[in-house]
Amino acid sequence: MNRSAFVAFIHTFFSEKKEIASLVLHSTNSTPTTGPTHTLILTRHGDSIWNGKHVGCKETFTGWTDVPLSPLGEKEAIRTGEILADLTREVEIDALFTSTLSRAKMTAHYVWWAYNENLEEQYRREKHYQYYNRPGNMPQQNSMQYQGPAQWLADYRLNERHYGSLQGLVKVEAERGDFGHSADEVYKWRRSWHAKPPILDDDDPRRLEERRRFGPICGLENIPRGESLNCVAKNRIRPFVEEKLTPLLEEAARRKPGDEGGTALIVAHANSLRALIGVICKADQNETAAAFSKLEAMKIPTASPLVLQFRLVEKQFTPVDSIGEGSNPLPVYPIQYLF
Repeated sequence: MNRSAFVAFIHTFFSEKKEIASLVLHSTNSTPTTGPTHTLILTRHGDSIWNGKHVGCKETFTGWTDVPLSPLGEKEAIRTGEILADLTREVEIDALFTSTLSRAKMTAHYVWWAYNENLEEQYRREKHYQYYNRPGNMPQQNSMQYQGPAQWLADYRLNERHYGSLQGLVKVEAERGDFGHSADEVYKWRRSWHAKPPILDDDDPRRLEERRRFGPICGLENIPRGESLNCVAKNRIRPFVEEKLTPLLEEAARRKPGDEGGTALIVAHANSLRALIGVICKADQNETAAAFSKLEAMKIPTASPLVLQFRLVEKQFTPVDSIGEGSNPLPVYPIQYLF
């Protein structure tokens, strides 16, 4: 996809996505060309019943509360799968990662179902053309084989940031002080990298339910009681990237030609994705840089795929700040210029 086509795609697809309307593309910064270029397709889960658009439900602090997708969220996830099929049909997706929360896992399932349904339709159209335009060229089979990622993994470290005692509270009610917090405090808890919301008490019913539900999955010691974004990045996302994600992508790259790297689809949450972007782009390591303030202000809409490419240079993450036209045909979002 050339640059003009990429810009046209962004204008069309995101024309109604006000949260990222200020996306700016730059491709002038140079990036070391050592090593394969890995691609991350980052997708927030579809609309959940607590995201504020579901009939009868208000926008609510969710965190680790395991709420389902809304009907709108299911449709958003299906649309995401269709978009990915259109853009990445020639790309091998080596792994699909989700959190252990239902809204992310269900989004991933809908995305991949729609992905294959779209490819199936394309396959049938191509075979139909071949049959009617090339006499005697009867298709060998009526449908394509199912395509899926080599690995499909759920990891609790991709869970949403834990909102502590805010979980289950309606956001507008919390902001107007109904629960004893000021609007400024609530804003900092939502956007700041370091601000941590009030933690859950050990005997809080919400805490007891989390221990029952997630203890067998991640261990009681790994269930937070409240987190800042910095906590998410340091305690969960960085270990996930270093221990699970990068080794898998590096192994995938060794099976591919040239500098083609691995590709992973990550279906997670607004704040765990923000933390991941901060880790890969090292924005969290320089809090005076413009990228850091943009990271704090970043809003990621539901079920709208973003793409981040990076290289591992001398064991350090190096984001690729350009629109690629090489071996990997995916459009690239230079993360430090997203907002």
